[in-house]
Amino acid sequence: MPTNRMLSSLKEGESCNIIEILPTGAMVNRLKELGFTCGARVECLRRSFSGDPTAYLVKGTVIALRKNDAEGIIVN
Repeated sequence: MPTNRMLSSLKEGESCNIIEILPTGAMVNRLKELGFTCGARVECLRRSFSGDPTAYLVKGTVIALRKNDAEGIIVN
């Protein structure tokens, strides 16, 4: 059985499904608008040279998230 972890822990090329989104308020609404919804498949495409932000592919769109924001998304 897969263990749950944070989206920020994915390595380049790795994909997973979103289980839960922890941020509240405006940030959770923005993430949902961008396609980060429970059950959505997400792939880690590329990290910037400094490691922050990271580009993710979700629902056919590439979105860059800061590590702080990606840590609030639980995946398996």
